[in-house]
Amino acid sequence: MHALIQICVLMVLAGRMAATPTDEINVSSCPGQAKLPVTFSIDCSHVKETEKQFCKPFIENQACKVFGAYRKITGINLENECPSVKYTIYDKDTWPYKQGEAGGYAKHCAAELMADYSLLIKSRLGPYDVHEILHVYQSGMGALPQPHVLFGPSMLEAIREIGDSETYTKRLESMKQEVARLEDQFQQGTVKGNKCILAETEFEERLYLENARYVYVFYRKLEPDKTKDQAAREARFNRMYNIVSEGKARKFLVDHGCAPF
Repeated sequence: MHALIQICVLMVLAGRMAATPTDEINVSSCPGQAKLPVTFSIDCSHVKETEKQFCKPFIENQACKVFGAYRKITGINLENECPSVKYTIYDKDTWPYKQGEAGGYAKHCAAELMADYSLLIKSRLGPYDVHEILHVYQSGMGALPQPHVLFGPSMLEAIREIGDSETYTKRLESMKQEVARLEDQFQQGTVKGNKCILAETEFEERLYLENARYVYVFYRKLEPDKTKDQAAREARFNRMYNIVSEGKARKFLVDHGCAPF
């Protein structure tokens, strides 16, 4: 009996060592706010002890800043699809995918990220993620022509909404350079890849640079559809761009490689 008690004690202690208080954190409410419609959690059991200090500020930023920003931008009630969202963070040496592959993956109501792209991000607000959570939000958008449609304007506006002005200014300049680079490639005939998708990217970013409020309208003018046909998916988004731009998109997109729509 004495030996059995010792074994039980050791098992309990081992369990406590395997899951320290900073390994798993849940956030279901924020200061000054009612209970959140979506609960956010983080699993930091796969990162170094020195990095676990960033787990709490990261998941609090996701729940109390980024979630609200995307709710405002997209108009999507994420709780209809995801009552909870779980982040799992890894170091490079514990990353479960091939080394060198993307540092983040979104799953249904969940995201996996390397610490370098989450916990260790430097900003005056602390660490946060505006990329993988947007993939989670995409579950409410219907069929997409490509995984990163609307990402440039949406992420940039989310950064602005949460108040990270320094990062926003840097990324805004990068967007201006990307738009100029893409248009130069189209004019020079050196575009590589799906021309229509790149044209859509250039056009949505052009609109955002013209007026940041356009990104809010993108989501609200998008027709509901779950078609599997790629051409139909592209046409669906192109019609939205055309409505938002008051007819300017049609000629631009067709001239840049998209099929008539």
